[in-house]
Amino acid sequence: MKENIKKGIQKFGRSLLLPIAVMAPIGMVMGLTNALSQSYMIEQVAFLGNPVVQSIIGSLKTISSIVFENIPLLFAMGVAYGMAKLDKGIAVFSSVLGYITLLVVVNVYLTLTNALVDAETMASVGQGMVLGIQTLKLDAAGGIIAGLIAAKCTDKFYKTQLPLAFAFFGGKKFVPIATFFFMIPVGFVVPMVWGLFTKLLIFISPVFMNETFGVGVYWFAHRALIPFGLHHVLASIVRFTEAGGVYMIDSQQYIGILNAANKVLFDLGPDNPAWKLAPGLFKYLATGQMLTTLFRVPAIGLAMYHTAFADNKKSQKGLF
Repeated sequence: MKENIKKGIQKFGRSLLLPIAVMAPIGMVMGLTNALSQSYMIEQVAFLGNPVVQSIIGSLKTISSIVFENIPLLFAMGVAYGMAKLDKGIAVFSSVLGYITLLVVVNVYLTLTNALVDAETMASVGQGMVLGIQTLKLDAAGGIIAGLIAAKCTDKFYKTQLPLAFAFFGGKKFVPIATFFFMIPVGFVVPMVWGLFTKLLIFISPVFMNETFGVGVYWFAHRALIPFGLHHVLASIVRFTEAGGVYMIDSQQYIGILNAANKVLFDLGPDNPAWKLAPGLFKYLATGQMLTTLFRVPAIGLAMYHTAFADNKKSQKGLF
């Protein structure tokens, strides 16, 4: 049983890699375009002031920003794809439906409990507009919940056979239907427990965010979890939840290290007073790690490939 739990957590950790991997290269594009559109860069490099150049940079900035504006949706699809054992395509489809259903059900709960607030105070109470729906800002956690439920429904109901009158809705068609109905009670429960979950994350946040030893504790725990495949879970918690801190930037609330860092780095720049947060945020984001992953590791692999190919073909096959 312990082994099954361990494998399940490892599988969950690996499922988080897909959306994170997407964010890495696109984040680089977004970072470059934001930097090149800053006034201090235009002053240093004259041709950046050209209207055509700025139009291209602005267009790339707008296109790449869509990824970071829909992080929960990416996590919903990534987790569903990684956790489902059977038809991963229908799991991904169901996760999108499940996530949208979750947003709407939470909105209904807030409406019934008279908890909806106006636009000016949404940020202060943890609410916001997501895909055009006023709801709780569950961020990546909402996507993960939808992804897990969609994956479970896929494995459980993929081969469901219904009576002849309803046979059309059986099989894989039943999976998104089941996901939809499962998300309704989940959507009513989430707002009730979300406050407790948030308090737990805020409670552990001072350990990781401590100015003296926080970074050391975080990276020690991160490295210690690598052999178990759980380091991605820890990284995601710090990057996307209250465990990584809650930041008020330009009168808006940003939850987690990565969300706050993206705002400071990509939208504001060094001329904004919020830039003083940058050093404290960036030290949790594995500076240079993605460059190693994207370029150094493939380069080492390519060198090993050529070496193995020169020695013998059997060794070459073993690398892959």
